[in-house]
Amino acid sequence: MSTEAQIDAALEAVVSAARHHRAVLQAGAPEERIWRAYVALNNATVRYDDLISEIYDEVTPWDCEYLESDGEPEAPPAAPPDRSRPTGGVPVGDGALMVSVRHRRDYVIPEPARLLSLATEARGTSWAAVDSTHAARPVTDVGEAVNELVQAGDGTVAALDAYPEDLVPGNGVLLVNALHRPLTFADAPASGGPDPLHLGPDETQLYRMDEEIVDEESLDDPVPTPRDPVNGSAARLW
Repeated sequence: MSTEAQIDAALEAVVSAARHHRAVLQAGAPEERIWRAYVALNNATVRYDDLISEIYDEVTPWDCEYLESDGEPEAPPAAPPDRSRPTGGVPVGDGALMVSVRHRRDYVIPEPARLLSLATEARGTSWAAVDSTHAARPVTDVGEAVNELVQAGDGTVAALDAYPEDLVPGNGVLLVNALHRPLTFADAPASGGPDPLHLGPDETQLYRMDEEIVDEESLDDPVPTPRDPVNGSAARLW
C-alpha cells in the first residue's frame, strides 16, 4: 500500500470511529461500550497523527497516546506498532494480505409497526432531495426498515445504536477470516451463487470475538470478561 493510501485509510478510520462514538453516545449505551468506542476513536487518531508526522514531518492538533480497550488505560508502548504491515491472512501480492471481517448482531423488535414508521420517516428525510417519489413510499417490511435506518445513519450497523428501544441489541459475534478470493457480486445467491457470508472450505478463521449482552444490574462486576479467541496464536497477531 502506498504512503498516500495509508494516510487515506487512516483518515477514513478516524471518521468512522468518530461517527460510531457519537452513535454510541446518542444511544445511551452502557459505559463499557462507550469506553470501547472512545478507545477506538483515540487509537485511530493516534495512527493518523503518527503517519502525518512520519511522512510529512507535521503535527495535528491532537495529543493522544495509544490505549488498551480492556480495563483502565495502560501506558503506551515506547513506539507505536507498525500497523501498515498486516501479520495475518492470505498474501495477495506485494506483501498485502486479504481478510474478511464478518459481524453478526441480533436484535429484538418490540413493536414492528413503530420500526416501520421510524424507517418511513427516515426515508422521507433522506430521499426528499433525491427522489421525491421514493421518499413518499412507505416502508412495509422489517428488513427494508433496518436498511433505511442504516443508510440514514453512517451506513454501518453502528447506526442502529441510535434506536435502542426499537431495536434492542442481543448477542453478537465478530469473525476475522483469511480468504483467497475477494467478494464479487457476479453470482448473487438468488441466481444460485454461494452465500457471501459462508466460510469457504479453503478459508481459515483467524479470530472470533463473542459479544454477550449481560444484565448489568444483576452483576457485581458489570463489565463482562471477553472470551478467549478460538485461535489464540492467530488472534495475538491482531
